Amino acid sequence: MKNNYSLLKLLFVLILLVVLNPTTSLGQGDEPSTTEFPASMTPYDWRLSLGYSAIRLPEDVYLEAASLKFPLIKFAAAMGLPENFLLDGKIATQLVSNHFELGGRWVYKFNDQLHADVGYSLAYLYGQLKQFAYDSKISGWFSYPTIAVGYDWGNLALTLRGTISFINSMQSTSGTTTVDFALARYNGFHYRITLEQRFYKNTTVGIGFQMNYLKFYYPEWLMFPTFDRYYWMPELQIMFSL
Repeated sequence: MKNNYSLLKLLFVLILLVVLNPTTSLGQGDEPSTTEFPASMTPYDWRLSLGYSAIRLPEDVYLEAASLKFPLIKFAAAMGLPENFLLDGKIATQLVSNHFELGGRWVYKFNDQLHADVGYSLAYLYGQLKQFAYDSKISGWFSYPTIAVGYDWGNLALTLRGTISFINSMQSTSGTTTVDFALARYNGFHYRITLEQRFYKNTTVGIGFQMNYLKFYYPEWLMFPTFDRYYWMPELQIMFSL
């Protein structure tokens, strides 16, 4: 309960910083420094971000899911390409779980305020734990088609993104037992709402809420879930972009 209260206080402070800090637009004028808002970039320029996620796993998988668990540290980078294309990559890690993602997006600008993008990425998951009486590891490939729309008010940018998850292949091992997942399995989807604000010079702060509707979400792999059903899993995200 104490950890939850501390996280909520931090979230409240960041929301105040985002809402009360009047500054220039994220999508107009100077090159935007956010990696979430769908804005085109100067070809071959880079944007970097660092983030944190706290996830509530379902009670069927994790009995103490009443509190936010399984934090993830996230790194993201985006590079501009000609013709409004972007190349982006992401790393999410909690040491025993590592998710590497690489893909591309195409940005469309309806006007100065309203932008959208569509994209596709491939991701590789690798996890391993050989301590605390565990002898487990997992590896696999995912596909993520995605679409987003964002609106820039001048001092705030709001982005809504939807992503579909496919498991291309997956192999998990516990001791001497190895299990292969079915190929090309639809795994569900997630949607995310992100509010971003330029914070200091080219640094932005972002606050996001992501709702996952998935059969398998990689942070839970150590639980080796066997339930063949979809679960709603809320996720809070905080990110800083350079």
